Amino acid sequence: MRQLIAALLAAVSLLCVVPLAQAAQDYCASDAANVVVYIDRTTPYDETDKAALVDGVGRLFESLGAGERFSIRTIAESSSSSTSLMDACVPFCPPAGLFGDLFSACTEGLMINDRKHLRDLVVTQLRTLLASFVELPHSEIVRTIALTAATERRPGQPLRLYLFTDLIENSVYLPGKQFFGDKNDKLLARIATDGLVPDLAGAVVQIFGVGRGGTAERRPLDQVLLAKLMDFWQRYFAAAGATVTIQQSLGAV
Repeated sequence: MRQLIAALLAAVSLLCVVPLAQAAQDYCASDAANVVVYIDRTTPYDETDKAALVDGVGRLFESLGAGERFSIRTIAESSSSSTSLMDACVPFCPPAGLFGDLFSACTEGLMINDRKHLRDLVVTQLRTLLASFVELPHSEIVRTIALTAATERRPGQPLRLYLFTDLIENSVYLPGKQFFGDKNDKLLARIATDGLVPDLAGAVVQIFGVGRGGTAERRPLDQVLLAKLMDFWQRYFAAAGATVTIQQSLGAV
């Protein structure tokens, strides 16, 4: 696994980084989807986890369509520590109409170069993250999603969220002992009362990296705890109006 990850990430050092011909946001299409990847950096992931992340994000990037907005954001020890690592749109040449391409500066070569540049940026961000995963005392997922989701919505555009996380909430707002000890009904009622259920109506959410403990040993979660975890997040995203899939590795995108 270690050799696989090293080979995938070392590839970026062989590529000549050429600036985008246009600003990253210039490629955004008004009817294209917004695709957001949240990566939890508070857990000391092992080689299995890292391989799942590289594979999932790689296949996700290759599936992106023309003009789709692609961003990566972290889940950290607090919602205020969450950072946006990148926010760009997939390069494409818009239809120019009859003979319009004769006067357009947009060419196939330009698009290949700019998409390659975008891919390099994704790999660079993954390389940085893979080197900085640590076990932090807190992991705030609920408030990070609730407080950042609004900025990811674009009126009239589809929204797809991908979360790489073990889904174990352990924050000042909701400590791990309480998260696992209280009934999900009680937890969800409190979250709703506190206004922490985001509006994700119509969004598609895929979560991967689930099923293992949050410590360095990365032992499989007890089945009872795993079932409670899955139930909580399925109900949380259902309350937000989203369709959610939770799995250990990213499925079809």
